Amino acid sequence: MRIAHIHGHGGLSAPLLLGACLDAGASLAAIELGWRSLGLPVAQVSAARVTFPQGAATRVDFSPDQTAEFLDRQPVATVLAHIDDCGLADRPKRKLSAMLNRYGAAVERVYGGDAAVRAEYLPEIVHLGSGVVLALEELGVDEVVAAPLPLGVRAEDTPLLHPLIAELCRGASIQGQKQAEQATTVAGAAILTTIASRYGPLPAMTLAATGYGTQNDAPDAPQLQMALGDREGQADAEWIAIIETHIDDMNPELYEAVFECLFARGALDVTLTPLFMKKNRPANKLTVLSPLPHVNELSRLILQHTSSFGVRVHEAWRHKLERFHRHVDTRYGRIAVKCGTLDDRIVQAAPEYDACKQAAREHGVPVRVVYAEAARLAASWLTS
Repeated sequence: MRIAHIHGHGGLSAPLLLGACLDAGASLAAIELGWRSLGLPVAQVSAARVTFPQGAATRVDFSPDQTAEFLDRQPVATVLAHIDDCGLADRPKRKLSAMLNRYGAAVERVYGGDAAVRAEYLPEIVHLGSGVVLALEELGVDEVVAAPLPLGVRAEDTPLLHPLIAELCRGASIQGQKQAEQATTVAGAAILTTIASRYGPLPAMTLAATGYGTQNDAPDAPQLQMALGDREGQADAEWIAIIETHIDDMNPELYEAVFECLFARGALDVTLTPLFMKKNRPANKLTVLSPLPHVNELSRLILQHTSSFGVRVHEAWRHKLERFHRHVDTRYGRIAVKCGTLDDRIVQAAPEYDACKQAAREHGVPVRVVYAEAARLAASWLTS
């Protein structure tokens, strides 16, 4: 699985994103072929490699000209309809449409659909956004992970975010930077918040390439880094996150509510492990298995609903059996059995505890009796 980690350490804009993609190995000629399939007036885009004492990067210059004149007369809905009918490949088309939908919704919420505001940023989003998507396709990227987006302040002393950028970054991880100009542009935010599946530090990967985008030839110009790599672990493994924290000062009665909240928000599993902390204080280690996209939300829930002051997060890959349910007819009624398959063979068959408990209550027998009979009947499905 090929991952692209994007870090706008010096800024985030559409030219910086496309420059990093080209610097990492994407071809501008191939991207131009995709642009021609959009069926829009031609935009002038050029790329040049710039060298600095500390390294090199690719600068992208964009001049919308005729495209801006065309888009200035079109509402977002019309542009979307045009994109839907163009000859762009399906996956890049879906991502570009998602960018425009996200941008249009943000404009509507912030400005009430002001056409002038809408047209100002459309050329960069349509052309450079599609260019980034086409470049990622060429580079074989399966997932984009982004570092927190740098949002600069607009006033000298008061941190004031650009309202449209802030709206586009809703749900994204952000990081404030005190500077005179916006570190993240509207188009940059629209593109990255659409293509990024999650936000966080550089994930574990076998590094394949890096790319750097720059704004101009100055050594201190804003730069953006892209790291391309292959996810470590076996190809058929599922990657998850493990969130952990140690708790030694919380009422044990509260754990039940914490568990319920975490499971309701997507946790795969939640466990407690007894341990002793400093000064021999008894404590518990709370461990949460989380899908990668849910890490931020579940981490925040732990910090809000427990007495923890911090959590640790690391990624791991796991193998799991394919699962489905069958039923067995016992003397106590029909019982669901969870089955697990490996290479199309059933290797696990476990009666559902809640179903056994309900049947045991109805017939006045121990749960273990119902469970044992259901397990015996299901054992015939197992293969070695």
